[in-house]
This record gives sequence, structure tokens and C-alpha cells, in this order.
Amino acid sequence: MKRICTIFTLVALICLTSATASAQNRDRKQFRDDIREYKHNYFKQKLDLSREQANSFFDLYDKMDDAITALNDEARTLETRIYGAPDGTITDIEYEVATRTLIEVKEKEAAIEKEYYDKFNEILNKKQLFELRKVERDFTMQLLKYHHKNGKKK
Repeated sequence: MKRICTIFTLVALICLTSATASAQNRDRKQFRDDIREYKHNYFKQKLDLSREQANSFFDLYDKMDDAITALNDEARTLETRIYGAPDGTITDIEYEVATRTLIEVKEKEAAIEKEYYDKFNEILNKKQLFELRKVERDFTMQLLKYHHKNGKKK
């Protein structure tokens, strides 16, 4: 699930930076909200969630997604600083600290997912919980296909 959340976050950011003209005109928050609404509908259908399950699940899932997104935003800020620095200005120690920090982000993501897995287990049945990973992957693939298809029109 960690990998899928990371992929989704990256795809969402790619979409945010190079989406179609109409999406580019909207502010970032509105676009994220639109993606989230589409994701909710997709998950609800694919996991066959009841109304009660959907209400409880998405409250938690969105909190998990926000926490993971915040971690990844921090990691991207660090990477941007390192990659944006002029050649030769970053020391080996800074590279090492940055690399360790990026590894720690993955560990923190895993901890967040473990925490939320237990909460999801109280809402979803065993099959739904198992299928969640596949649904996340499928959703990400749909976003990638949409982005690829619309990116060629430019």
C-alpha cells in the first residue's frame, strides 16, 4: 500500500503540474479535491462499499493520504534543494543526510500505513481490505493513462 500511495502522490503531482488547460486554471487545492472525489467514487464502486463503510473509510483514508502527501512534499523539497544547487556546492555530508532523510520518509510512510491498516480492518471486510491495493494500483494506472492521452494533445 505504501508504494501505491507514493505512486498516487507522484501521479497527482505530475497531473498538478502538467494537466490540461482547464485544470491548470484551477487552483491546486481545487484540483486535488477533484481528484480525491473521483478517487472516492472509483474506490466505492470497485470495492463495493456500503454507504456506512464509505463514510468511515474515506475519512480515515484521506487522513492517511494527507499524512503521506505531507511526507512526500518534504522529501521533494529536499530533493529540489539538492538538485537545484550549483554543481560542487553540496558536500558529501549533505548528500548523505539527504539520502538518509529520504529513506526515513519511506519508513515513516510504512508506519503510517500500518497504523491505518488496523483502522481499515475495522471498516472493510477481509476481501475489500485485500483488494484495496489492487484498486489503488488500478486507479493510478487510470490517472497515468489519462495524463499520457491528454499530454499528447499539447
